[in-house]
Amino acid sequence: MSTHEPAPEYLPPVAPPGLGYVPEGYRPPEPERPARRLPWLWLTLGVVAIVAIAAGTTAIILGRRWDGRPSPGDVSITVRLTGADGDRPSAAALEQTKQIILSRMRQLDLTRPTVTAISADTLLVTAAHADAERARAVLVPGSLTFRKVLSVTTDHPGAACKADPQGRTDRAAALASAKSKLGATFDAAAAIKDPAEGQNLTGFDALTCAEIAALPPSMQYAVPAVTCAMLDGRPAGTLDDAAAQAAACDESGAKYLLDVAKVIGTDLAAAEAVIQKESGSWVVTLRFTAAGQPKWTALTKEAMDSGESSGQATQVAVLMDNEIVTAPTINDVISGDAQISGAGLATREGATALAATLSHGVLPLRLVITGIDTVR
Repeated sequence: MSTHEPAPEYLPPVAPPGLGYVPEGYRPPEPERPARRLPWLWLTLGVVAIVAIAAGTTAIILGRRWDGRPSPGDVSITVRLTGADGDRPSAAALEQTKQIILSRMRQLDLTRPTVTAISADTLLVTAAHADAERARAVLVPGSLTFRKVLSVTTDHPGAACKADPQGRTDRAAALASAKSKLGATFDAAAAIKDPAEGQNLTGFDALTCAEIAALPPSMQYAVPAVTCAMLDGRPAGTLDDAAAQAAACDESGAKYLLDVAKVIGTDLAAAEAVIQKESGSWVVTLRFTAAGQPKWTALTKEAMDSGESSGQATQVAVLMDNEIVTAPTINDVISGDAQISGAGLATREGATALAATLSHGVLPLRLVITGIDTVR
């Protein structure tokens, strides 16, 4: 049986005992080397490289910016624009309307908001599908008026009015058409002052929304057959004439007869949605311009004076376009900001939507939504 001798331990070369020299060709034994680790090093570096590439790819994906265009599945809203008299909009008014709508959408922090002019009188508004309702909410003219309440009655719910099939906007022509349809009923309606006197008047459900809008405000208020659904359906801009009285409804179904507007949208400096610490409810705080603040203070004083002379509380209605947002009772002269509250503002979304609409001013053009679709 053969046996292996262990490798001799290497020592510095010295002359073997008795020789006094190192023999020629003498080679000391090779020293032991550590096991080769090069493959493990490359493997480790490879894993690190893969992780780095994956992390870089993730960073690119997470950091990818929106390219400014709508994405498949977004809501697209087609809006037709006209001037105040139904005429074709100017290029400047179209651009101003586009920028105001986009500013409103950005203030609401909508996802992927875009506003694109697709013709001389048409805009295409897009946003993430989850923001569809909020996108629609900003597509309003934003006409704001403050009016003293003259009288209040209860609505008799009924059918809404129908849009004019020919899209006519001429108020005089609409009034003439309403008189023709109503005949003697028009004269009877013009004579009544108390809604209780007009219970038997009929025929108003045959009028278009433009014809309802052309009726005298006192008739719109006093005739029970003219419902809040009809008043809410009037064309945008119906109540823009600050020098005329108005009839309008609030969310509860109360119908109001309103005085001329003493404070209007151009008197407003800013609108902000805030939450009240005491009640936890949302309100919209309105700050007036230097010229608008005295008007607001004077309006609240007029309401106070009317209440004292009549012995009844007096309200001031705040209208957004054709509808009353709120109609608070005035208990004192207000020399500072106004606060708007109401059922529609109970949530953060409702309050911020109204603030966004008011903050960027009244739209110079009339808007009609002609289509709602999905981006393909």
